[in-house]
Amino acid sequence: MTESGRRWRIVVDQDSCMGSGVCVGDLPHRFRIVGDRSQPVDAEIGADEEVLAAADSCPREAIRVVDVATGEVLAPLE
Repeated sequence: MTESGRRWRIVVDQDSCMGSGVCVGDLPHRFRIVGDRSQPVDAEIGADEEVLAAADSCPREAIRVVDVATGEVLAPLE
């Protein structure tokens, strides 16, 4: 976990997600497969650098991580 007190929102674009399960394999405590698509276990979390890496490694860039306080998109990186 990084800077205490920061809150991040995890959003999975269900239209983009292909259900590869890469995120679930990397972070089963953060993602799960429901039906044939990924979903976050918790939509809002404390700052967690591993979630940024999961968003950046998503084959379809379907995972977006947003800073709750600022609205800044933290991942995926452009």
